[in-house]
Amino acid sequence: MINVDAPLPEDLFAALPGEDAVLGHEVAVNCDRWQDALSTRGLPLMQGVLTGPGVTKISRAEVFELGSREITPANAFQLVYYSLAWGLGRRAPRLHQRLNALAAHQDRAGELLAEAWRAVRNGEPAGNVYSVLTTNRGAGRIPWFGPAFSTKFLYFAQGQEAPPRYVILDQVVARNLSDVWPDAPKTARFPDTYARYCAVVGSWAEQASERMDGARKVRADEIEFVLFNRR
Repeated sequence: MINVDAPLPEDLFAALPGEDAVLGHEVAVNCDRWQDALSTRGLPLMQGVLTGPGVTKISRAEVFELGSREITPANAFQLVYYSLAWGLGRRAPRLHQRLNALAAHQDRAGELLAEAWRAVRNGEPAGNVYSVLTTNRGAGRIPWFGPAFSTKFLYFAQGQEAPPRYVILDQVVARNLSDVWPDAPKTARFPDTYARYCAVVGSWAEQASERMDGARKVRADEIEFVLFNRR
């Protein structure tokens, strides 16, 4: 279990990149592949900068912009596409399986994604927000949409207006938390686990801000960013 009282590791504090580096974090996406895959399955087509052609880079800031929009099932599909595209990158492993699952459960997926988005907008506790998309045993309520991508969707659903409370938790981040989370599960992550993770990352961001002596406020996703890149 994550030790929520653990102090901020010195190597993470030393590596903090600043807000601009996090929001400017770009990933290359093969737009043609996405549009072809969506069209073949009868899913709503992608809108915005990823409409192609060719390969385009998208940043965290651009995906956050989608999270600031009106909460509707249609907008939720755009937000989940962009969250997935940013998370999967140019290679987009298992893209077809993920989109097959969305196509097979399209109405239900739209409802769940919009419900999770509303929970984020309402500032509900992290465990409750996560539970909209994930069962108590850590399985995704939408097939092929497990903890890693559920947390990416929740993260970007916060939009641009406020510092993030809900942060990304994937296998790389979990592995790099081994000093405070030695028994981290490799796949399923329960709602309480996610709540504790968000709590410790938020605590570390506050500790880092205090050590800045008022120079700036450290965001929780800065901690996630350096955890992902931790060596």
